[in-house]
This record gives sequence, C-alpha cells and structure tokens, in this order.
Amino acid sequence: MEKIKRVDEPTTKITDDVPRVPQRANFFMRARFGDLGSKPQREYPRFVAKYPLSKAHGKVMATQLPIHDGEVAPDKAPMPDSLQERAEHIKALCHFLDADIVGICEVPEYAWYSHDLDGEPIEPRHKYAIVMLLDQGYETSRASSGDDWISGAQSYRAYLKGSTISTTVAGYIRELGYEARAHSNADSQVLQLPLTLLAGLGELSRIGEVVLNPYLGPRFKTAVVTTSLPMATDKPIDFGLQDFCSKCKKCARECPPGAISFGDKVMFNGYEMWKPDVESCTRYRVTNPAGSGCGRCMKVCPFNKRGLFQHRIPLWFAINVPAVRKALIWLDDRLGFGNRTTSWKWWLDHEIQDGKVVEPKRTNQRDIRPNRPPSRDRQIPVHPAENNPPPSAKEPVPVNRRAARTRTSEGSPGDD
Repeated sequence: MEKIKRVDEPTTKITDDVPRVPQRANFFMRARFGDLGSKPQREYPRFVAKYPLSKAHGKVMATQLPIHDGEVAPDKAPMPDSLQERAEHIKALCHFLDADIVGICEVPEYAWYSHDLDGEPIEPRHKYAIVMLLDQGYETSRASSGDDWISGAQSYRAYLKGSTISTTVAGYIRELGYEARAHSNADSQVLQLPLTLLAGLGELSRIGEVVLNPYLGPRFKTAVVTTSLPMATDKPIDFGLQDFCSKCKKCARECPPGAISFGDKVMFNGYEMWKPDVESCTRYRVTNPAGSGCGRCMKVCPFNKRGLFQHRIPLWFAINVPAVRKALIWLDDRLGFGNRTTSWKWWLDHEIQDGKVVEPKRTNQRDIRPNRPPSRDRQIPVHPAENNPPPSAKEPVPVNRRAARTRTSEGSPGDD
C-alpha cells in the first residue's frame, strides 16, 4: 500500500453538502422494520443466522457490544510528540492484532449517523478514525459461488475479527487516557464507506456503495475506531479504478438480482457514483432461498485475487497502464477467474429451519457467463436523503419504488 499513488482528494467526487442520515435509513434496517414488505421483514432475523457457522459468529460478536465504548483512564499516558510516530504505533498495534490493512483519517461530520435506531441524536464525538480492512478469505471465496451457504459466514468471519480487534484497540486507547469507541458491523455510529475512502484504503467501485482495495479487491469488511487521540492521517489513493470500472462490467453482468448499473455515474446524496439498486440488492440478500446472503460481486471482481507473485504483474499493469485494462478484463474471463474451484470446498451446506439444522433444498451453483451480452441499463431507483424514514419510526414506512424510478427518469438522482 505504501507504493500506491496518493492524492489530495478521493477519486470519487464528494460535495460539501453531503446530508447526514439516520441509522433507520440503512436498507437492512428498512427490511427489518417492514419497509420492503412482509417477506424481507420475516427473513431479516435469519438471513445470515440461518447458516450455523454465521449464527455462531453472531453470538460471539454480541458479547462484545458492551465494550465498544467505556470509561477513559483519568490520566494521560506519556506519548510521542510526533503525530506520525503515534500513527505508526497504532497501525502496528492493529497489524499485531491481525488486521490486514489499516489507514487513519479525520472524520467529517457527514460520516456520523444523525440518529440511532431509537431516534436519539448522535453527536460527532471524535476527530480521528482508525479504519481496518479484514480479509473474508481468498481460499473459501475461490470455492464459493458467492451467494451460496458459506457467503454469509465469510462476511461474519471478517466482521467478528474486526469487532474483536476494534474493541481491543479502543480499550487500549482509553487506557492511555484518550476517548475511543469501536464501530463494528453490530453497532456502528459512523458510515464506514467514506472513512475507508478518506483513510486511503480504496476507491469507490462500479459495485456501487462498495470500496475496492488494489490487493484485496472487494473481498474485505471494515471495522473502525474513532478517537480523540491526535495522529497523523493518510491521504486517499488513486490506482486507476475509475477508468478500470468504466471499462469492466463483470459485476453488473453477474449480479443475480441485476442491482448493479451498466451505465455511467450519477450524483447521489453528494457522491458521484455508479448508483446500485440498493433495494433489489437488499431484498435478494435477505431472502436468498438457496444461500445465506450474497457476495457474488465480490467473487467475480477481477481484483479478487490472492496477491501472490503470479498476480502481481497483471495487477501492476492494471494500475499503471490504462491502455491494457480492456485486455486484462477480457483475459480475466478467458482464464476463468470467477468460476468455482470446487476442490477447495471445505464447508457443509446446512440451513437452520425451525430450530433444526437440515440439508437445504438447493444451493446456488453459479459460474461466470462471459458470453452473456451486456444488459441495456435499466432505470436504477433512487432514494434521496429527504425520502428517508423518520429516525424513530418503528412501524413500516413502505418504499415507493415507482416514485424512485420516476425520480431517475426525470434526471433527479438524489443530489438536489
């Protein structure tokens, strides 16, 4: 990561008026509260936990919620005067605890959720964020279709690791006499996507609201620690992904619900992005009848490689030689990257139904479809911030998909 080009601003345009949003606006929360209908609401509590390993992960994560925050030691410990030395110390700590890649940034106000799920305001507390990437596991990803029974457990493997590391780091900083709070998948007061961009850990990809790292691709989850401990910060990175994603539409081609755009970027809620159909994505992941969750876009992305020597040469060309990117995308399909390597499969396909672990009726068994013609880009429904449900809403606030499509056709992608 030290060799990747650093830039002053993220390669994704972010305006000065990004709205803050409540936790209730997260589409998984909208599924939970019934905004997407009765079936997603019914399936939400079990969409990951219907797989035994994911359920076991979740139980361990739940035990860590009380220590995301805590009391701060009354006296500040001796610390180096150099902010750079402090940052290097914290990064080394994260690596010691087994984080894969770490960056540090200042936290803009818009990166804090505006309200929690009870409707209580969230006040921005800390100036700095430590952002960690946790690999979901290349070998397992290689054997998986991306949306079969192990896909949810891959996510939760990384989330559990991130929760464990972030709560430990936050606790350590509090012992040094500075405020710190862990933000995990189970309990986050911050939006982790913009912090991942600002901490120099990736660029926003065609997948939409997903950041891509040059060495892990999209095959990671994040955990964050916000803190009052002053440290040196990192700059955003540019490894040519905006041009690469403009040429590569493999994730859009392979997305089971067709939720990824084939078209151009739009401005949405202050971000210039390839806007995904978050509603369709959420519905599919929550109600997937032949798997637990979905990570199909992660599976097929050309950047989803292990990073061993044989991949370093094409990776160097992908980053440094724009003229060959189309050829590399073609070669990725030609060599079958994104297909399942079934000899690596180690897990058992199980589903929990009515409290019993049973063999599922079916499992998604997909490989790539290189010859599938690109779809005519459909209208992606958009849900701008002003249409979010009230922060404290406990009853369903149905999504108006027709109005969202109309908003797109009228050229109002949510930035007005």
